[in-house]
Amino acid sequence: MKGALNSIAVRLGLLFLAGLVVMQIAVTVAVLWPEGRPAIFRLVSPHDAAAMARALEAATPEQQRLIVQALNAGSLIVQLEPGFPAEAAAPPPRRARWARGLESYARYRHELEGRPFRVQVRNGAALGAAVHGRVGAPGAVRLLVELKTGQVLVVERAPVLLQRLFARSAVIAAAAGGVLLLVMAACLLQIALPARRLARAARDLATDIDMPDLPERGADEVRTLSAAFNGMKRRIRGLLDERTRMLAAIAHDMRTYLTRLRLRADFIEDTAQREAAVRDLEDMSLLLDDTLTFASEAARDGGAGPQATDVARELADFVAVRTQMGEPVSLEASGTEPLAARCAPLALRRMLANLTDNAVRYGGLARLSAGREADEVWVRVEDDGPGVPAEALARVQEPFERLEPSRGRETGGAGLGLAIVRALARSQGGDLVVENRPEGGLSATVRLPAAGDGA
Repeated sequence: MKGALNSIAVRLGLLFLAGLVVMQIAVTVAVLWPEGRPAIFRLVSPHDAAAMARALEAATPEQQRLIVQALNAGSLIVQLEPGFPAEAAAPPPRRARWARGLESYARYRHELEGRPFRVQVRNGAALGAAVHGRVGAPGAVRLLVELKTGQVLVVERAPVLLQRLFARSAVIAAAAGGVLLLVMAACLLQIALPARRLARAARDLATDIDMPDLPERGADEVRTLSAAFNGMKRRIRGLLDERTRMLAAIAHDMRTYLTRLRLRADFIEDTAQREAAVRDLEDMSLLLDDTLTFASEAARDGGAGPQATDVARELADFVAVRTQMGEPVSLEASGTEPLAARCAPLALRRMLANLTDNAVRYGGLARLSAGREADEVWVRVEDDGPGVPAEALARVQEPFERLEPSRGRETGGAGLGLAIVRALARSQGGDLVVENRPEGGLSATVRLPAAGDGA
């Protein structure tokens, strides 16, 4: 039994069933709350009808008036007519119908001691009386008894049940709405919130593989799904670690062979061939360094976790160092106030270095700027180069993608620069946007979450 209650389907079924039961109880209580009036519609009893008939037959006209006045109380409507209504002879179609020769009403025939009687059923009268919302409005059924004096006693009950239902419609609607709202809130707690938590975790997994595990609580299906997600995250984490270890091992072993080849290259007698071989070996070593940087832990989280970093100060220090090295790098003024972003300083420096190297290599210079928009801090690196074809803007950010087909270090490296920047930016909760400038050249913008007004 306990295991069945942990199923989300069983829980939902029980919640809606309980809501339905509570709503029915609320409606019944609202309609049947005692007010001294009958709760159902019915004819007057045969005994009471006979007693009324005998009393009226034995009374004088003045006494009859007082008796009728006394009987018209609560839900009863009593009248004295000179005879049966005219429609008794020819009842109009669709308006009224008369029940005649009611042998099934044996008790009425017995109690009334042979007095002629009729039961009139009036179509639509009950709804009309309910709309009036008052006791004393005509009912749908009434009893007519012919007295020995020739008069006709007319007795009917007002449809109190329908009147009360219409009068309390606001209370009933509020009660039903409240119950349904409670059921909906319970469903949200059981389904919507766990689903939203799982969706948020799945979205954040791409940028934070070390995020905490999802809590494994709730219904069986929710716990199973959370456990599966946690297991998947750990397996992905293990695969990434294994990839990094494998690349590190390959790089280590290849460096051993590259060192040997570098020593043997010195024995090449032809000077031009020896220098070319040394350059090729150095390019291979740099390619290994780029590949390992892209796949390593630092490429995913920038070393330390995100922290408040003054982007303006880091940018100024970076440009000062590059300018001292004689590189065509400039910084556009962005104000004197600090620009605090949630980013590890090491990750920011790596991104600036890669973007600046690309700008200088392809555009001949690099212009750096920074600013803040709403809850983001942006850092932009621009150049005056040829730009990138529109159809290749997204492709150039992928690993090992280059517009220039060669793999020479002098013409652009291995195609990992922008991929590393994008991986670093996303690991800090930001992103990289690369676009062509209208006046020519390329613009690469790193957007990072702001850390407040102070650094």
